Amino acid sequence: MSRKRDEAGTFELLARLPQQIVSLAKIEYNNAKLEAIGAAKKAGIGAAGVVVALFFVFFMLQALVIAAIAALALVWPWWLAALTVAAVLLLLAAGALFAGYKLIKRGNPVPEQTLDRVGADAAALSDVRINADAQPGHQPPTGPRPTSPTGSSGSTGSQGSAPYGYGGTR
Repeated sequence: MSRKRDEAGTFELLARLPQQIVSLAKIEYNNAKLEAIGAAKKAGIGAAGVVVALFFVFFMLQALVIAAIAALALVWPWWLAALTVAAVLLLLAAGALFAGYKLIKRGNPVPEQTLDRVGADAAALSDVRINADAQPGHQPPTGPRPTSPTGSSGSTGSQGSAPYGYGGTR
């Protein structure tokens, strides 16, 4: 069976593979960068809105505090009314601080979508390697291994003497 002129052969496809892997890594890096920039822009706009709202809430709260002190001063001495309102404000501030801390701690600046895509790419490459290893006549990679003076590999442990952690079983 002959192949068409416009179809690449196995060696040509294998020659392209390193370039395609590098290209894929660059694209995924750029996607992660764009995803992080988009999330940061949204967070910045949201933070600016919160700051503007807090500016007006600050002055409104001052008016409400003065009104609360004046109302309690009708029943209690003015110093006790002011002290009571200050204690309530301290409790409210502590609650807001705790809630803010929890929200900041829960925030996640990691680009999840990009990590998912990279994980899928790595799994696909792993499948290619497993399929290549499963072909008949394929030998696992062997490289220079340190030898002891007696000529043995000197490899001990749970992996046995198989190179690169190949235990001979799957």
